[in-house]
Amino acid sequence: MDEFPKYITPDNKDSFNQINFERNMSYARKNITELILKGNENDYFNITNFCNTFKLSENEKSDMIKIISLELKELGWNVKTSFADTGLFIYSTEKPPPSCYDDEF
Repeated sequence: MDEFPKYITPDNKDSFNQINFERNMSYARKNITELILKGNENDYFNITNFCNTFKLSENEKSDMIKIISLELKELGWNVKTSFADTGLFIYSTEKPPPSCYDDEF
């Protein structure tokens, strides 16, 4: 970063939570794009690791997964959480990948 963003002024401090959420969404989209491009649908986006790294609250985590899932579905992907909602599988087939399992008992 060559200079500070113009939006980090005291006048904008009430917007910092939203700005930070949008920044974290960008990071999540980048990570998921890299995961998809690797081409292994048996792999998954580790929600817990991502949320811990970026210190997301439970509400932010929930909002992020809802938004990302909708965006991916609009692109034609199927999505499913697994491992007690700690992993997000993104796949092209009707049936989830073998390593994805239902958390319902």
